[in-house]
Amino acid sequence: MTSSIPDGISPPMPTSKKSTQYLAAVSSTLAAVTAANYIGWSSPALPLYNQKDTLALSNDEKSWVGSLLALGALLGAIPAGWVADKFGRKKSILMIGVPCLLFWFMIGFAPSTLWLFVARFLSGVANGATTVIVPMYVSEIAEPATRGTIGSLFELQMAIGLSLGWLTGLIGNLKWIAMTSATIPAALLLSFIFMPETPVWLIGQNRRKDAERAMERLRGRDFPFQQELAQLEFNKESQSKQRAGFSELKNHKRAVLISFGLTALQQLSGINAVVFYAEELFVAKESVLTPTVCAAIMGVAQVLATVVSTVLADKAGRRILLMISTVVMGVCLIVVAVHFHFQAGVQTNGIPWVPLIFFTIYISMYAIGCGPVPWIMVNEVSPTNVVGTISAAAAMINWSLTFVVTKVFINLQFTIGLPLTFGMFALLCMIGTIFVAVVVPETKGKTKEEIQLQLHKIKKAPMDIAPMEIYTITTEQTRL
Repeated sequence: MTSSIPDGISPPMPTSKKSTQYLAAVSSTLAAVTAANYIGWSSPALPLYNQKDTLALSNDEKSWVGSLLALGALLGAIPAGWVADKFGRKKSILMIGVPCLLFWFMIGFAPSTLWLFVARFLSGVANGATTVIVPMYVSEIAEPATRGTIGSLFELQMAIGLSLGWLTGLIGNLKWIAMTSATIPAALLLSFIFMPETPVWLIGQNRRKDAERAMERLRGRDFPFQQELAQLEFNKESQSKQRAGFSELKNHKRAVLISFGLTALQQLSGINAVVFYAEELFVAKESVLTPTVCAAIMGVAQVLATVVSTVLADKAGRRILLMISTVVMGVCLIVVAVHFHFQAGVQTNGIPWVPLIFFTIYISMYAIGCGPVPWIMVNEVSPTNVVGTISAAAAMINWSLTFVVTKVFINLQFTIGLPLTFGMFALLCMIGTIFVAVVVPETKGKTKEEIQLQLHKIKKAPMDIAPMEIYTITTEQTRL
C-alpha cells in the first residue's frame, strides 16, 4: 500500500539536519575555551607567584603578565582574516590549536620572567587569531534559522573557558594548572580534524564538489541545499567585483560605527579589569569566602547567563539585550564603587557580600548582552564583501582596549583608588546604553539585504532588484 499526497497540497519541505552544525560549532569553539582559559589564568595564577619555588613578580610585572596577552592578540588579529582566506577556516583553526597546546607548557615551566612574558605574548597572538577566525567559521556553517543560537556558542565557550581558568585556582600549583589547561587545545585538535570546511570558503576556491559534500554533512542528504550553494556562488561573483580593504571602510560608515562602537563598549565596560584580576580584588577587600571560590561562583554564573543568552539572541532581539545589559552593568559598578568607598573609610567596614553579589550580577549581564551580541552584530551589519575586513579591524580595537584596561587598571587602583576606577567604568556603561539606543538597529530575523536596506534607510527594495544591485545602491548612498 502506498500513500499519496492529495491534489493541491504541497509535500512538506524537508528540514535540515542541525546536529552536525552544532557538533562542528562546539568543536571549533574549543579554541574559544582555550582563549578564555588563557585570559582567566591570570586571576588564580598571579597570587601564586612570589612563593616558594615560583618566580618573584613585582606589581608592575604582574600587570605586564596580564596585559601582554592582549597586546599579542592585537598583533594576531591583523593577519587572521588573510590566513583564513588563504588556508581555509578549518586549517587555520587547527594551526591555532598546536601552538596553544605548547604555550601552556612554556607558561607552567617558565624558568624566568622573560620566558613568562614571551609565552603570554605568543598565546595572545593565538587568541587574537581565534577571535577572528572561529566566529567566521561558526557563522559560515550555520543556516539563517540557527545563526543567532550557534553564533552565541562562541561566547558560551568563552564563558566556560574563563570559568575553567578560575576553577584551576583550586589546584594551587602553577605547573599543574598549566598541564590541566593544556587538555583543552588537545581536545580541539583531536575533535576538529574530523569536522567539515565551510561551504563559503570552498565555493570561494572554486571547489564546488567539495562544497556540496560539506553542505551535505551540515544540512543532510535530503535537504535541498543547491539553491543555497547557488546563492553562495552569486555572492562570490559579487564580492570579486566589489572587493574591499581597510581603505574602503569609509564607504560603509554606519556598519563601521556600529561594529567599532560595540566592540569598544565591550571593553570600556571594565569587564577585563574584573576578569583578569578577580581573585586579587577579593583578596584586597577580604571577602568572607576565599578568592578562588568567589571567582568560581562568578564563572558558573557567567556560564549559566551565557546559556540563557543563546536562547534570547533569536527571541528577545539583539538591541534590547544590549540595553538591559549595559544599564544593569553600570548600576552594579556604581554599587561596588560606593561599597569600596565606605569600606576604605572610617564609617564602616562594608558588607563583605556586596562585591561577590554585584560582580556576579555584573558578569552575568555581560554574558547575556554585552559579551555575545557585538560579535553577532559585526557579522550581521557588515556587507558581505567587507565583513572580514571589518571583523579584523573590530578585533584589533577590542584587543587594543583590552591591553589598555588590563595594563592601567592596577595603576589606577593605587593612584585614584577602586571607587573612582569602577565609577569611571560605570559612566562608560551608561554612555554605551545611549549609543545603543541612538545608533544600533535591531537585526533579529533579518537577512543581510534587509539589514543593509535598514542601515541606509531604504524602506522597501523593488522586487526586481537583485541582492548585488541592493548592495550597489547602499554603497553609492554611503559615498554621498
